[in-house]
Amino acid sequence: MDLDFLANFTTSNSNEELSYSKKDILKFLKRIGVDTRFVSYFEDDDKIKLYIENFRFSKFSKKRISNFNNYYSDIEVVRSSLFQKICLRSSKILANSLKPKTNVLIPNLIDDYTKLLFIILEPYSRKYGINFIMYNDNLNLESIDAIVSPRNLNNQVRSIFTDIFNGDGIIWDNKFKDLKDFYKLNENQLNDKTLIFPLINVPEEWINDFLDIKKDYKRDYEYDDIATSFMGFLSEINPQFKENVLATSSFLEDNQK
Repeated sequence: MDLDFLANFTTSNSNEELSYSKKDILKFLKRIGVDTRFVSYFEDDDKIKLYIENFRFSKFSKKRISNFNNYYSDIEVVRSSLFQKICLRSSKILANSLKPKTNVLIPNLIDDYTKLLFIILEPYSRKYGINFIMYNDNLNLESIDAIVSPRNLNNQVRSIFTDIFNGDGIIWDNKFKDLKDFYKLNENQLNDKTLIFPLINVPEEWINDFLDIKKDYKRDYEYDDIATSFMGFLSEINPQFKENVLATSSFLEDNQK
């Protein structure tokens, strides 16, 4: 059966006027056969965009995009293979970290990076009933179950190498520094919270490419940051080295506890 034909039929035979509210947009997507658990809704400066996190599971085909835009012509639907790769890496972390119907603290949306982090997380409000709460200075932490870190794969591997080159071995708790600095929270405030790292297995290069951030990845072997220079050296030998370092360090951490 041609489900896209049914989507056309449903759209053309609907007399109900739908608004530009999030509720009505998601309702319309469901009506044309899209699974909104795999589509991210994001509104910024009164401009709405939809991001497809998984082409297959969302069922948001190119024909359904056309049907959608016949009704919501000024809402952009982002269908990106790179974005899907980023979400796939993140989903493996989030599936093991998020618990249904919990309150999760996320960073303020201060730049494109934090906005992307929220875009990746947003569908989990429908997948697991997660309530995402943005950080503010007056936040009541007692209501928070988990806290999201913006740390990505490059940040983590650079931190590991820095520890090693400083002669300290690997300091496992260093990955929590981002949380303390970003949210201005002390260690005692983090003790009873689940800490989540959605981007820790996502290369910074992927993120920059998706955000169209031009960054020179030329290798500088005279750079004062030895860890960064060493990462540049390894990248020329094995582009997948960061994933291998993360997997090894994670194994060591799990077996030392």
